[in-house]
Amino acid sequence: MGRPAKKLEGIGARLAVLREGRIRKEFAKDLGVPDSTLGNYERGDRLPDWSFLETLHQRKGVNLNWLLSGVGEIFSASETGSSVVDDNVVRLPRFDARASAGKGLIPVNELPVGEVAFARDFLRNLGASPDHCYVLEARGDSMWPTIPDGALLIADSSKKVVDDGRIYHFNVMDRALIKRARWTIDGKLFLTSDNVAAGYAPEEFTADRVDELQVSGRIMFTGHAPLPVR
Repeated sequence: MGRPAKKLEGIGARLAVLREGRIRKEFAKDLGVPDSTLGNYERGDRLPDWSFLETLHQRKGVNLNWLLSGVGEIFSASETGSSVVDDNVVRLPRFDARASAGKGLIPVNELPVGEVAFARDFLRNLGASPDHCYVLEARGDSMWPTIPDGALLIADSSKKVVDDGRIYHFNVMDRALIKRARWTIDGKLFLTSDNVAAGYAPEEFTADRVDELQVSGRIMFTGHAPLPVR
């Protein structure tokens, strides 16, 4: 059985819990990262990359649901990281691509580069369909503060209907975007940014531009380091 989770705010604080009683330098070496990198993660100066998160899961049996959200138990199996069969676990494809919360980056490649385990109940509680979810990373500041630069995202590819006010992963020609959808009374769709102060202009889509727009999925979860004060 996993240890009961401590209710802590932020990935960095939860990482510190994982190495309780151990010197940080030794723990970092065990995980294959520099001590300075682990220090940045624990302070919240940087967000852990997916390679580091998968190492925690595979070697230490860390429940990534708990690490990212603070919900659930610390360990998904035993504290030694040994695997167990769990029908409640689904392995989401992870794409080595960064959908831009800005002006747009290269769309997600069709082939995933890895998998990340999540509890089906966790995804269902988000309102997502577990078997249609995938993981990617946001880059840019246009969706600040809702989605900061480097945030880890879970999207649901089964949710293709674009509802007003929700956030989606769009592919627009050769760009991948994370934007909020806004509909007008006359049926025009605008891809908008939450960071109004940055001056990002909404992108308009009318009937003659429909073939340029692909809805990859609705954003269901955002995990990120503690936000700095602006």
